[in-house]
Amino acid sequence: MEIWHEYAKKVQSGEIVACRKIKQAVARYFDDLANPAYFFDESAVNKFLAFSRLCPHVKGHLRGRPIELSDWQTFLFANLLGFKRTDTGLRKYRSAYIQVARKNAKSTVAAVLANWFLLMEAGQQDIYTAAVSRDQARIVFDDARQMCLLSPLLRKRLNIQQHKLINPKSNSLMRPLAAKSSTIEGTNPSLAIVDEYHLHTDNSVYSALELGQGARPEGLLFAITTAGSNVISACKQHYDYCAQILEGNEQNDSLFVLIFELDEESEIDNPKNWIKANPNIGKSIPYLDFENTIKKAQGIPSEWVEMLTKRFNVWCQGTTPWLGEGNWAQCVRDYTESDLLHQDCYLGLDLSSTNDLTSLCYTFPQGKKVRLITRHYIPEFQLNNVANKNRAIYRNWVRQGWLIATEGDCIDYDKIRDDILKDAENFNIKMIGFDVWNATHLRTQLQAAGLEVEPFPQTYQRFSPVAKSAEVLINRQVIEHHGDPVLSWALSNVVMETDANANIKPNKKKAANKIDPAVAFLMSFGTYQLEYGDLIFELSEEHKQALEQFNGIDL
Repeated sequence: MEIWHEYAKKVQSGEIVACRKIKQAVARYFDDLANPAYFFDESAVNKFLAFSRLCPHVKGHLRGRPIELSDWQTFLFANLLGFKRTDTGLRKYRSAYIQVARKNAKSTVAAVLANWFLLMEAGQQDIYTAAVSRDQARIVFDDARQMCLLSPLLRKRLNIQQHKLINPKSNSLMRPLAAKSSTIEGTNPSLAIVDEYHLHTDNSVYSALELGQGARPEGLLFAITTAGSNVISACKQHYDYCAQILEGNEQNDSLFVLIFELDEESEIDNPKNWIKANPNIGKSIPYLDFENTIKKAQGIPSEWVEMLTKRFNVWCQGTTPWLGEGNWAQCVRDYTESDLLHQDCYLGLDLSSTNDLTSLCYTFPQGKKVRLITRHYIPEFQLNNVANKNRAIYRNWVRQGWLIATEGDCIDYDKIRDDILKDAENFNIKMIGFDVWNATHLRTQLQAAGLEVEPFPQTYQRFSPVAKSAEVLINRQVIEHHGDPVLSWALSNVVMETDANANIKPNKKKAANKIDPAVAFLMSFGTYQLEYGDLIFELSEEHKQALEQFNGIDL
């Protein structure tokens, strides 16, 4: 069994611990093997693997020794170079997004690929290594250059200069490029390597390279990066798009995706999970290195986020996301709206968006707990708007009934009003929490219908006690929901901003994606708290007995 196929089998069986996205990439590999639209060129892959062994290590104690690619690296190149279209014989993949944590030989992987294109691909090739600075762009280039200097077989075939490599036989060229789209426009790359994509301030370089290789039938745009701390960056948007491809919500058969990451931040506690983000652990990275890094980050909180992004490939906005997905998932309960008919509830509305997602949430008191019912709205236009990166997942939620599409290109407030009035016939809406700056007309209409409306200003003072209380109650599984994926997704996007007094509130501008449903939930829960206050917890018998026996403290 070939190395790449054995790796896929071990991931599939669970013998190799892997994150959800790697399992999805492996499933995609097996689907392609069975798809008559493609054939797998095993000889091309083996030829590449043989070539890789001519490329020596360039750093550390292994310098000068032949490179032996790891199992995950052979899987990567088997997909990129092995799958070809049945109708044309050309390679299936025209671009690749590879995300893996630091110290997992990213530069080595990219340099080997660059040398392959320079020396082994048929015809004239132009290879560029691009990054945010010339120094960053030279990292991959210098690794490729050093490999050629250290290998007699490669060196004798090339004209090796300080700033470029030339293959005289084919007139192929490799050189580094700084991240200025103006210097890239007009290029015609057969291979473009975008190193540390997360550092790019915008998508201009990536787009220019992608456009430039249009005349290359087997051109490849190869982006390789770690996660970053700017969750509204071009790279994060591309990551989200790639994730939707792996989920099956978006289709792009020419883009290969391989993302190594932790599924949950809590997985850091188990060393067996570290391989999820670090496939080279135990090879190029010793386990002890991780143990020391984690201990240091635990003692210096300011380094925790840096560790999450660089060592475990978790996207963070300079701070840990507000809620862990695992805590919220444990609050799922099996109930329907029919179970809550004619019961008291408190409504929160987030109506800040007129052309995208808008949400409302009901909080139902249930003794010592509460249950939630949600409604979400999206203009029909956005479901097919190519500028909306969420369109595929929005369409999926509409099909599943979690998201309501309204006609036109902006939110239909009349539809929302009618739905609330209809809900008022089925539920006893005690109070409605409104943002004082939005939807004044709708607020007036609901008041005219006899519903009580309470202002909910979007301030630290109003949000902070609600958000802190909600976090505790979610952890204790006091707040229950019925598995609404829209609300779950929004909560996973929430990042809190903090003032000088440690008050918190949701920050929409810095959020990874839409958080409107989460804001509606907090407004609903905060409106409920106006009448109920903080929920009271039952003391255990042990604690009750200890309290009864407590006689004060002797001074």
